[in-house]
Amino acid sequence: MNRISIGILSLILWFHAKQLIAQDVAYARACIKTLCSEEFFGRGYVQNGDKIAANFIRQEFVKNKLIPLGDKYFQNLGFPVIYYPNEVSIRLDDQLVFAGNDYILNPGCPSIKGSYKILVIDSAMVDNTNEFNKIKALNLKNYFLVLDDLKGKTFKYPERAAQFLKNTLHAKGQIYKNNTSLVWSVAMEFAPYPIIYFKTGTFPNLVLKMDIQVDASHKVHGTQNVLGYIKGSVQPDSFIVFTAHYDHLGKMGNDAIFPGANDNASGVAMMLDMAKYYAKNPPPYSVAFIAFAGEEIGLVGSYYFVENPLIPLEKISLLLNMDLMSTGDEGLTAVNATEFPFLFEQLQLCNLAGQYLPNIAPRGKSANSDHHYFTEAGVPSFFFYLRGKYHHYHDVEDTYEALTMSKYTEAFKLLIDFADWRMSHYLTKNKK
Repeated sequence: MNRISIGILSLILWFHAKQLIAQDVAYARACIKTLCSEEFFGRGYVQNGDKIAANFIRQEFVKNKLIPLGDKYFQNLGFPVIYYPNEVSIRLDDQLVFAGNDYILNPGCPSIKGSYKILVIDSAMVDNTNEFNKIKALNLKNYFLVLDDLKGKTFKYPERAAQFLKNTLHAKGQIYKNNTSLVWSVAMEFAPYPIIYFKTGTFPNLVLKMDIQVDASHKVHGTQNVLGYIKGSVQPDSFIVFTAHYDHLGKMGNDAIFPGANDNASGVAMMLDMAKYYAKNPPPYSVAFIAFAGEEIGLVGSYYFVENPLIPLEKISLLLNMDLMSTGDEGLTAVNATEFPFLFEQLQLCNLAGQYLPNIAPRGKSANSDHHYFTEAGVPSFFFYLRGKYHHYHDVEDTYEALTMSKYTEAFKLLIDFADWRMSHYLTKNKK
């Protein structure tokens, strides 16, 4: 380690000794439990779940006496969305199966109602010219095609397989029945036809017909980013910004709720915990907190903020985006590590000084969360997510009860140390 690194490490150790960082894991757990409750409807677009969540976050900002940004802590925006507020039901030969647990729809699945025949397409049918011609002669608008056997296969006539997979033969829809997990997403536009993904073991070997009703709706959804800050006592025009998206997938029909505990009630809880910490420990620089809307549908909230900033982007010394922050037994990943190698080195030194997490893994630039548009605008930004033995993602099992919160405390302290080091270094540099 060179002399400069030793000096930086000493500075970090000084910061660590100076402050007893008081995170509140019980408070974080309570926030996650609230955000994942049925009354929040999965924080999506059914029954205004995301608006309910935004109001909860605003109330926490008010409790901690954050200074509002925007219109009473809100920055309003909107975007088109496909959502499923009413009936989503499927029967396989009169056996009821359950959305979220047994199957999911493709993103943007259009409305459909009726009884349809089931036809399993296997690789032998594709390469047998007589069988292929028989299938083409059918009115496939009355059929859902089961296509698992075509995935990853080599065909004598690959163009025939492509006709099934791309649905150029105009079947009513497609079925894939061997999915180990049911991962859903939301969409802005309708898909051209329904695709149903069944979990392995939930679609019987012999099914003759499927009765299906999907009531899909479309709207321009009005929502909001939630923003507040704590004014710095020495350098109020310099900002550290903590961000986390609060939206999730909402509901699929009347019964299937996607709670989004790890993604991303956990990141919101850590952000609120940090707001509580800084409210009790006023910093010399300003600290802002932004809960973004519309991340799941394409980083819409963060894009809108970057295009309409309520903080001058050039005044942001560092932005730390927190997403998937509940389980860290294997450490933490820093997206943008290769974009900001000096800052990543300091993050590693902070972790070494505090003996917080077993590993800090570097990852390159990626447009996979709300840090992205800030990076594109020249703001030093990181996206952090914890790694551990937690495998629920965009499914109905990502619940409050499933979280371990392992290494939450250590991750919290690490990010506070890193933010404080960054601003100390930034202010010292700007004095010269």
